[in-house]
Amino acid sequence: MTLALLAAPLLAALGCLALPRAAAWASSLGALATLGLGFAVAAGTFGGTARYEAGGYVYLDALSGLIVLIVALVGAAAALRSPAYLAREVAHGTIPPTQPRWYYVWLQLSLFAMLAVPLLDNLGLMWVAVEATTVTTALLVGFYRRGHALEAAWKYLVLCTAGIAIALFGVLLTYYAAVHVLPDEAAALSWAALRANAAHLDPELMKLAFALVLVGYGTKAGLAPMHTWLPDAHGQAPAPVSALLSGALLSCALYAVLRYHLLAVGAVGGTYSADLLLLFGALSIAVAVPFVLVQHDLKRLFAYSSVEHIGIVALGVGVGGRLGLFAAAFHLFNHAVAKSMLFLAAGAIGQRYGTLRLARLRGVAEAMPLEGVVLLAGTLAIAGSPPFAPFASELGIALAGFAGRPAAVAASVVLVTGTVLIFGGMLYHVIQVTLRAAPANLAPATPLPFGWAFLALPLAALLVGGIWLPPFLTDAFTAVGAVLEGSTP
Repeated sequence: MTLALLAAPLLAALGCLALPRAAAWASSLGALATLGLGFAVAAGTFGGTARYEAGGYVYLDALSGLIVLIVALVGAAAALRSPAYLAREVAHGTIPPTQPRWYYVWLQLSLFAMLAVPLLDNLGLMWVAVEATTVTTALLVGFYRRGHALEAAWKYLVLCTAGIAIALFGVLLTYYAAVHVLPDEAAALSWAALRANAAHLDPELMKLAFALVLVGYGTKAGLAPMHTWLPDAHGQAPAPVSALLSGALLSCALYAVLRYHLLAVGAVGGTYSADLLLLFGALSIAVAVPFVLVQHDLKRLFAYSSVEHIGIVALGVGVGGRLGLFAAAFHLFNHAVAKSMLFLAAGAIGQRYGTLRLARLRGVAEAMPLEGVVLLAGTLAIAGSPPFAPFASELGIALAGFAGRPAAVAASVVLVTGTVLIFGGMLYHVIQVTLRAAPANLAPATPLPFGWAFLALPLAALLVGGIWLPPFLTDAFTAVGAVLEGSTP
């Protein structure tokens, strides 16, 4: 089933190449197959037992399952929303009719690379998969092939490739530490073998390896101060691609950091890697605050919110403990659902108004009722307002932090202060966009098909999740917390 999951986006990409007139159908069917297989694979990991597949190349545990679930969900939403979105772009003359075919090819290849990241046992191959996500998504960021889009794609490619190169040094140091411990050199980058022998790895080497990996993969995850590519890429990419970048890509990169965090805990002991996660998490929250408060573009507003929320997840893992780790896993899922929904809503609004400048957006609730309600309620959710699910996960991280060691308490003060300021800033901007009077010369409304499925259903899930968490997800986040705590091999 795992091999079928990896094969689905590859076959869809081939279908898009072979059948250019049916590329949208091939991409959509591939996304639906990926969604179904992703659910099945993820569900099989939440029982708490890790396992090998595909001759030992694939390693599955609950943390892998959570990332697979996120990629499958967000990828399906992006792929299924894309045909109508691109049809409008073609109708408006923004792109030529032949261009969407290549969009679907790179979208499916991006999904393949993102799915490979959490499934590969070998940390070297995982590095290759992370680099592959950079190449494929860079082509999607520059999809419009004009000045600002090409500049954003180039900046994204250069910065993330530099970050991945730094992470490679961390991978090599890990290998060097492992070959002196493991009798089989072929297993020196096997995650399972390294985890089982982490206590015997050279602590000084592993300290340096984790620092390099945190900076390297942290660049791709959007942690401050390595986040500078992220607002430009989100702002210039097609809206479904922005949803994929924020909801899925950042989660994959953070996954790589968390794997090395567990190795560092086993090798170094103490709180070395946890304190670094607290530092970068708190810094990401603090850096996002001024850019949210003075923002002028709707998608860039949500991009800086992503910097904040990836920082919150990193902070939660740094806090540790059962509550902190459960809440961190819960928040990673909440962020993926909420941010993909908001970027898709922003895309529809931008196409209707012809701009994403906040000063020129007004009356969205009147002109586009569904998108307006989702934009306002979704902003309340992602900004941490009760009774939505992100409030519950942020509260769990804060409570765990204030009950922890002094560094965790200090980071939690930054979390609460930053969240309050960002809540006020985001709500101010979105109220101005949604509740002011709509312009009289606005083009007639042509709602995108099945808008309720892509916008209203995720919003309902965030509302229900803040009040009652289904047992399936409770078991999933508990199992992920056990992996991050080290109690599950």
